[in-house]
Amino acid sequence: MSQNKTLTIGILAHVDAGKTSLTECLLHTAGATKDRGSVDKGSAITDALAMEKSRGISIKTATVDFVWKDTQINIVDTPGHIDFSAEVDRALSVLDLVILVVSAVEGVQAHTLNLWESIRERQLPVLVFMNKIDRAGADLEQVFHDFEKDLGAQLFVLNYGDTSDPESPKVINFLEIQSYTSSPIIEKSFENLADLDETFLEDFLEGNTTNLGAIFDKAKTQIQAQQLVPLLFGSAKMDLGIEFVLDTITTFFTIKNSTKETASAKVFKVEYDAKLGRLAHLRLYSGLLKSKDTIWSQHLEKEIKINQVYQRKLGKLVQVSQLSTNDIGMISTSEIVLAGDILGQEKFEDNFTTISQAVLSVQAIAEEEKDYQKLGEALDVLNIEDPQLDFQWYKEEREFHLKILGPIQTEVLKDSLQNRFDIAANFLPPKVIYKETPKQSAEGYVRYWMPKPCWAIMTFLIEPAPLGSGVSFNSKVRTSDISTKYQNEVKRAVPWSLRQGIKGWEVTDIKITLIEGSEHQVHSNPGDFLLATPMGVLRGIELADTDLLEPMYAFQIKANQEVLGAVSSDLTQMNAQLNAPTFDGNFFTLTGRVPVEKAMNYSIKFNATTSGKGRLKLSLDGYEKTTTSPEKIRTYKGVSPLDESQWILHNRGAFKADDRRR
Repeated sequence: MSQNKTLTIGILAHVDAGKTSLTECLLHTAGATKDRGSVDKGSAITDALAMEKSRGISIKTATVDFVWKDTQINIVDTPGHIDFSAEVDRALSVLDLVILVVSAVEGVQAHTLNLWESIRERQLPVLVFMNKIDRAGADLEQVFHDFEKDLGAQLFVLNYGDTSDPESPKVINFLEIQSYTSSPIIEKSFENLADLDETFLEDFLEGNTTNLGAIFDKAKTQIQAQQLVPLLFGSAKMDLGIEFVLDTITTFFTIKNSTKETASAKVFKVEYDAKLGRLAHLRLYSGLLKSKDTIWSQHLEKEIKINQVYQRKLGKLVQVSQLSTNDIGMISTSEIVLAGDILGQEKFEDNFTTISQAVLSVQAIAEEEKDYQKLGEALDVLNIEDPQLDFQWYKEEREFHLKILGPIQTEVLKDSLQNRFDIAANFLPPKVIYKETPKQSAEGYVRYWMPKPCWAIMTFLIEPAPLGSGVSFNSKVRTSDISTKYQNEVKRAVPWSLRQGIKGWEVTDIKITLIEGSEHQVHSNPGDFLLATPMGVLRGIELADTDLLEPMYAFQIKANQEVLGAVSSDLTQMNAQLNAPTFDGNFFTLTGRVPVEKAMNYSIKFNATTSGKGRLKLSLDGYEKTTTSPEKIRTYKGVSPLDESQWILHNRGAFKADDRRR
């Protein structure tokens, strides 16, 4: 069936705000399902994992599609818990529009702020759905006010939630809200429109607000220009306001279809299917994709062949003949395509801030020794599905290390290993990921010329750099001493050299300069400089010594003034840096910075202190120097470049193509 347009819409929210319930309502109202799925009963179409059904939370991004009037709608339902925000980051890259769900009871929560920042950075159109207006404790005016104040948004309501009868709440069409125009919510909506439209400003000041049709049209213009943020009231539980959502997204929002005939797509998810193997989820932006086609992978830098093409229809995987422009689908290929890969020659902006960054590390251990190899292979699979895990398999130490966003993630990993791979595994308590930076300047000299044929002689100047500046490399060596092709290999090897410093952590905030060196016309080859660079760089780092850097959280707390003393006391004990609090009515807002190590588990105590009514937002805010103690130092994993003879024996001839691309 040919549709006039296609929209890909992401549903985002803080956990338990009602994202998945809204998705089920949209499917049911559009006639795509006979019965509405339930999160509580474990029958939601987009919650396919056993753990999602049992815990009632979304863990993985899921896609469904349906037709409403003349529009094909692809829905991307995302996890709400911040521990799974990497899934949200990947989904955001392929969306046309976001529906941001906010609870009328809990209001603007910590993760709501994180999501809003990412939505705004990407300049995505957004529709706010205030859910749960039927619940006891719902405060529509307060949540509306908080949303505008905390997020800096200018809202405009496209319907009105009447909760005057708590037993029978209802939503009123905008064109029928004349008797509600004295409501502070509608008055503020009109005021926001007046700020942007001079002709309406005159009417607003004179009280001429009876022509709701004209006001609606003016608001639509400002919404489409992303000057106003539309808001709809409703209840997914009661099916209230669902048609308003469908009509709004199909009449207010559109995208410009690509006219290019060549295929271009973006991969936003990779999963392993028990029968079909590795599947790459993608959005096709132009052209057609069919089985047996070939397409350029920008990550792999080569053509890849598509084996089969699939789409998911109401939770079921269906093989299809082709994908068309703006379709969401999956491809199978023998190549290792990763999330974030771009297929085709199109260029997409993707230099965006991630919602959350991993600052914790965990070690996985097989319960039974016989499962050691199987566990490593299974973690390899999970790492392809979620590259942010940054899985490291240290075979000499027989250790598996992963990076995580939070402790719930380890529960999911443990469940996946058991149910998908039949492996019983445990995870040691998470540890903070430190970094290292040079204490002072030093020179690192390396002479790799035995056993021949080989020749790479270099001296590196290692210098500390300002906090947060990262890594810089430059060369002062003439190309007559070391040719350009060899200096390029040195530059390529620098990131590998810094993966582990002398205290076992990644080295950053460092300036590296190649100041002297030589090649041999007969004996030198590119591999010599690849192999020698880590030896010279790490030798210089050893002579410079290093300080440890610990990750810091920026925190934002909003709670009732009665708990200000208790919260401030807790933060002081955690060595937090506190700014002066600000006050708004009975509430205070407190900001500052706190070490991640101290605040890892603070959310539990904070919720107890505030009886679950406070808001705590934590976001990674760089690194600061900290004291060095034995428990913070890690032994070097694998063969260290400082053990030069072993390093040479281990690495000579072992720089493989997949390593060179990193």
